Amino acid sequence: MKLRTFLAFVAPSVAIMVILIAVPLVGIVYLSLFQSHTKTELVELTVEVPTFGGQTRRDTRMSPQPVLDSSGNPVRVWTYVGARNLEKATDLDQLAQALDTMRDGAEGGLLRRMYQEATNIDFWAALEFTLLYTFITTPAMLAVGLGLALAVNSVTRRLRGTLVFATLLPMIVTPIVSSLAVYWLFLDNSLISTLTNELGFGRFYFLADQVTTRTLIICYGIWFSAPFAFIILYAGLQTLPQEPLESAMIDGANEWQRLRYVIVPHLAPLITVIALIHIMDAYRVFEPILVFSSDVYASSVQYLTYFVLAYEDNIHKAAAYSLLTIVGVILLLVPVLRHSFKERRVQL
Repeated sequence: MKLRTFLAFVAPSVAIMVILIAVPLVGIVYLSLFQSHTKTELVELTVEVPTFGGQTRRDTRMSPQPVLDSSGNPVRVWTYVGARNLEKATDLDQLAQALDTMRDGAEGGLLRRMYQEATNIDFWAALEFTLLYTFITTPAMLAVGLGLALAVNSVTRRLRGTLVFATLLPMIVTPIVSSLAVYWLFLDNSLISTLTNELGFGRFYFLADQVTTRTLIICYGIWFSAPFAFIILYAGLQTLPQEPLESAMIDGANEWQRLRYVIVPHLAPLITVIALIHIMDAYRVFEPILVFSSDVYASSVQYLTYFVLAYEDNIHKAAAYSLLTIVGVILLLVPVLRHSFKERRVQL
């Protein structure tokens, strides 16, 4: 293939990647490194103030007014602040003050109090649950997905189509809708709470406690993402050669040994891909936290980005949170990629 033909072939893809990925990333970095405000000036204003008897008096005062450009738009002043927005987003000063007060005491109690103080700060509390959600849902969804794939693969072909469709239902529904469905099930007077009360276990208020709220969100994450792992691993099982399995059975390997030494190594590349994609999605968990209104008990770095932008109207701090989210995803992906490259190098 000629170079010109190759460049013409890949140019649209490269252009789309630059427009949709590179440009927004540059914009996020720029916004997080700069601070902007509307330029103002003191202007003498004269207003008429009503007095008694229908009389008025003129009141002259100096009032700040935005400076307008030639087009009549307010002039914005941009100032380079370096890492100041990142420091504000991570609340490093507050974290340092909290940790300074924890120097005395026994080591075990000290570490526990340091953890409690750190998780009382918005960013570190969000980071704590984000990592907890990521590290629990990733292996759990892989295990559930593999179990479902093995189960569906073992039934008759006539039933597989129906089972595959039923298993994929959570993934077909959008995250907001599926989050609402789970949220409505566990409201104070909803189906689950009423059912537990009718069965004699008492009425449970699942969304009024940190442990149950976090557990529900994590279980939702596993339920919603497991079909993705299932369909990829199920497709991988269709390419599994039968000779190694038959040889293992002849050698006396049981089901667990066949799974560990034959099936899982064959699916290892797919498991790595699933883990990489899910880690990126899990670290950016947002929809269930928004729907459950659980920011008191469970927040995330992605939710902080939304909250700061929507309620504080601080685009620079929100950009800092976005940048921290990208950095966090990269740091989590590096070990998985390194492990994958090492295994690939050994195989070669």
